Amino acid sequence: MRVIRKTGIVLGLIGLTLAGLARPGAVLAKDRDAVSRPRLVVVISIDQCRADYMTRFADLYLPPRTADGVGGFRYLMERGAWYADCRYDHLRTVTAAGHAILGTGAQPYLNGIVGNNWFDRATRKGVYCVDDPKSQVVGAQSGSVETPMSPANLLVTTVDDELELATGGASRTVSISLKDRAAILMAGHRADTVVWFDEMTSGWVSSSHYFPGGKLPAWVEKVNAAKDPDRLRAQPWKPSVSEEALRRVWKPKNGIATFSHELTGKDYLSFASSPAGNTFIFDTARAAVEAEALGQDATPDVLTLNLASNDYVGHRYGPDSAELLDITVATDREISGFLNFLDKKVSGGLKNVTFAVSADHGVVNVPELNTASGVPAGRSITATAKAAADAALDAQVGPADWIASTDNGDFYFSEAALAAYPKEPRERLERIAGDAAVKVKGVSMAYGRTAVFAGLVPHSDLGRRITHGVHPQRSGDVMLILEPQWLSGSAPIGTGTSHGAPYPYDTHVPLLVAGFGIRPDTYTQPTQPAQLAPTLALLLGVARPSGADAPLLPGVER
Repeated sequence: MRVIRKTGIVLGLIGLTLAGLARPGAVLAKDRDAVSRPRLVVVISIDQCRADYMTRFADLYLPPRTADGVGGFRYLMERGAWYADCRYDHLRTVTAAGHAILGTGAQPYLNGIVGNNWFDRATRKGVYCVDDPKSQVVGAQSGSVETPMSPANLLVTTVDDELELATGGASRTVSISLKDRAAILMAGHRADTVVWFDEMTSGWVSSSHYFPGGKLPAWVEKVNAAKDPDRLRAQPWKPSVSEEALRRVWKPKNGIATFSHELTGKDYLSFASSPAGNTFIFDTARAAVEAEALGQDATPDVLTLNLASNDYVGHRYGPDSAELLDITVATDREISGFLNFLDKKVSGGLKNVTFAVSADHGVVNVPELNTASGVPAGRSITATAKAAADAALDAQVGPADWIASTDNGDFYFSEAALAAYPKEPRERLERIAGDAAVKVKGVSMAYGRTAVFAGLVPHSDLGRRITHGVHPQRSGDVMLILEPQWLSGSAPIGTGTSHGAPYPYDTHVPLLVAGFGIRPDTYTQPTQPAQLAPTLALLLGVARPSGADAPLLPGVER
């Protein structure tokens, strides 16, 4: 279904009138240069960005056209394709899983990235999603505590991988993030330059997987030598929006929810948890475009950026904070600046760029804010659910250290315990553990792996997300799902919030795509972030990534 935007549409809660009938900026087949593919594809993941931020703060964003060229979010929404009902379709909505889906178009059951961490039954140790002891850190400075990383745990290819293969390595593929897992999983196995931020020393680092010679590109070393984070964090972070804008923050204690945060310290965590972190990302991206000559010839290139600072701010202050509002507005400005930079630097300008913005997951409101408003919410203690499951198994089967790990919100059985009771059916053990866990406050339901792989899950959106999110080797024996608005943890936490649930506040994210090959419109039919990768592959004229079985996004003009 195609939905034509009418003049005078009211956006969300703020009653903003948009004139979108003319839709200038559309880049359709009849308007293109002689090239048959975009010269540059840019994918930006705004870490922890809920879809409602696009309309909730829209009156604070730049207009679609500015004195300097184009705006940010409103330009993409009004002059590009806005997929207003884009939702993730897997179980654990966390950073690694979301970025793997954006890069590959494959769900966790196939791409293998079931979470940020999981438990390895063979080694009996926890695994971080991009850990790779066979690699070496490249670019580490004195004082670094970085460990070796690579895409070794990603079981399928990405858009970058397929483009590199199709062009014989002639394309340039670059991925930049403050987070290692975001940079790596969006880029994949064959990308040229993949870097992430060392929060102890403020430098970009990488892996010998990408740089087997053990040396970063000269342009990256130049950025590191400039020490821009020191300059950017010299001033405290204060609101960039008006006092009137801050009044919309939910029940500020003293009238206006203002703030001032120092960004200095022995490490760069405070710097990364502010708009300054995003400024550094975009400054580095500009350096990459210049040094790598991205978008300068008929062989297409890909640039992927992750804005991790938005996630750090959201975790610390929550989605209803003045800080979240401010960094979201600042992100709009940064995107506008980068679009206008690309318009000057890419051969043919923005009409030869396909530009996409999405997110890896959303976020739930701070539980204490919800409960103060009368909304059912809370924090569930993972250790309590584990103890209940252990006790039930001891009582009904026999004594043992039953639960080896609770990584990724799953119970992983101890292999030693299973060996001690070899005649006990696995399905019975899963049921006993799950039945005990759901009696713990905040736990809604539990599903054993035997039942999941037998297809015994609800015939619902939740059931589909469970099957999409469970990998045969990497997922646990029992998957726990909390009640809506509840968060899990290992100890009580009085502030901050998180994500990871299969509910709309964590699954519903923005998806905005504009430029080459995209028909501008508002599309209200259900879509998924997994559809972006095969769509970009089509526009680039390359094979779909090996696990990308989602349909194309509507509005593609090839």
